[in-house]
Amino acid sequence: MQAAGDFCRNLGLVPIYCECSPDHLTRYLFWRVPQGALFEVRSGRAKGRFEEFDCVNRERNYRLLSLHVNETDMYSAVWISSDHFETARNFLAAHGITVAERQESLIDID
Repeated sequence: MQAAGDFCRNLGLVPIYCECSPDHLTRYLFWRVPQGALFEVRSGRAKGRFEEFDCVNRERNYRLLSLHVNETDMYSAVWISSDHFETARNFLAAHGITVAERQESLIDID
């Protein structure tokens, strides 16, 4: 999986949405990142580990863009730099995916 991810990244494509099945099979929606956009992608993480990544990305002023939680509570998420959030939101919307939104202390998918 790492080799495939590196190959796509070298082509300028990054996952803007990811899912991880209970069998750890992963599905991505790739996007050609606008120049200057910064992002982080993590898939198949336990809730505690996800919360650690989320805290670090909040401190970096990255916005939680997409979130998928599978049947076994494994989290897959993408964060993006704030200045490219709206462009990414529009790309997701074109594919029928809404952005993740925080409600109080819980992470929720709108």
